[in-house]
Amino acid sequence: MEKILKWLRPGLRIKRWIAVILVGILFAVFASGFLVFFATGTAGFDAGSKLILAAVLGYALAAFFLITGIYRLIKSMWGLIDRRGGGKGLVDAAYKRAVLSRGPHVVAIGGGTGLSVLLSGLREQSAYTTAIVSMADDGGSSGKLRQELGLQPPGDLRKCLIALADEEPLMGELLDYRFPEHELGGHNFGNLFLTVLARIRGDFGAGVREANRILSVNGQVLPSTLDRIFLVADHEDGTKTTGQAQIAKSEKRIKRLELKPKPEPAAPDILRAIEEADLIVLGPGSLYTSVLPNLLIDGMAAALARAKAKKVFVINIMTYEGETRGYQLADFLQAIDRHTSPYRVYDYVLVNNGKIELQAPAGDKAAPVKQGQAADTYVVHDKVARLVTYDAQAYAGEPFKLVAADVVNPAYPIRHDSGKLAESLLTILKEL
Repeated sequence: MEKILKWLRPGLRIKRWIAVILVGILFAVFASGFLVFFATGTAGFDAGSKLILAAVLGYALAAFFLITGIYRLIKSMWGLIDRRGGGKGLVDAAYKRAVLSRGPHVVAIGGGTGLSVLLSGLREQSAYTTAIVSMADDGGSSGKLRQELGLQPPGDLRKCLIALADEEPLMGELLDYRFPEHELGGHNFGNLFLTVLARIRGDFGAGVREANRILSVNGQVLPSTLDRIFLVADHEDGTKTTGQAQIAKSEKRIKRLELKPKPEPAAPDILRAIEEADLIVLGPGSLYTSVLPNLLIDGMAAALARAKAKKVFVINIMTYEGETRGYQLADFLQAIDRHTSPYRVYDYVLVNNGKIELQAPAGDKAAPVKQGQAADTYVVHDKVARLVTYDAQAYAGEPFKLVAADVVNPAYPIRHDSGKLAESLLTILKEL
């Protein structure tokens, strides 16, 4: 009862339209009464004509007040709940919601910037997207919080929550805000936000679920594990590198990747999402530090192999110097197969065939692109990036299908364009 009375508070612009609707109902009652009196046949001809005229006028006024009141009431209530303030109106909003509700169930597996780019595109296509996020990050703000507070790294989760959140752009800016002050220097507000939620709820997983609710996420964002893990890379020269941040910078070829200590098997909600999915996407993102850590958790590879969904491995457009230095398409595929054997976790491989523009579009986020020394190298933000090349004919007889599409972001060609990528993936789902 208390919640109902809150709607009667001044300033909500609700009571006036309820009153207009009641007036409309009152006119309809009077008009119906005139018709009933006329139907009894007790009135004369002149009186009967007046009764018909009064009834018609009453129904006309009732329709006017009812239509006006109902329309303005809905508009006022929508103004209260439309937090995004996009100004698209009820029709557009209702249409978008209907489209999203008919979208496919998608599971996206990865981490870092690559996964958040994919999710930004999927947000406009479906309301049933599950992001499974790597929890091996140990650098930057996430690494500091992990070391000082003993929590799981929140950074990649923050990016994915922002990408799927049904919130105004200011919320993304708020969660991405990085403090310059010494005491909080280097920390994102979003990382601290997730840390506080975990403390309040007493569990990191519960904190993430609460963040999904608060940010009205279109789907759900799930950590791949709630255990504290570290990445260990065995290199071909016999040496080892420990930690996500160090592995990402290493230029030694990796023979084997491990999780230390061994985490618990994949959680039931993750396995359920994989089982119910129509489309499962691996990547894009750093191969050894974002994509593979998720697949090394017990039960993940087997669940992917059993899934009836279309499974797509998205190959990076370019590689920086580091963990995948000099990698081509065959190297990416061999790394995935080597770590998930005997299971096959993909049946489509999506590669880019879009042209790299040397003159990037103007804009704050545009990256200057220059030709490198070799034909397949480019300089992006003063970093040398190598194009991932492939020979489509060489994969004609493989147990997977190679699909080429223009998915490059012209403003930042080392990354995928979120809209193009989402459209290409849905094309695979629909047409293939």
